[in-house]
Amino acid sequence: MGLEIVKCPVCKQKLAVHQYIVPGSFVVCANPNCGTSLRVVQRKPIKVEVVPVEQTFTHDYRPESYD
Repeated sequence: MGLEIVKCPVCKQKLAVHQYIVPGSFVVCANPNCGTSLRVVQRKPIKVEVVPVEQTFTHDYRPESYD
């Protein structure tokens, strides 16, 4: 399974994202000092955006973590 590398827009930590993660999916920055929730915006090249904190706390939200 392939991986793509993207940098966290907040702390610049390199993150490896699996190919099966589709646009619209949520991931969490692997840096323990950051932990920012991110949304995959596009693939090829991969781009992510910061998810506002108020959008991260819902009953059905569970981001994938790569730490």
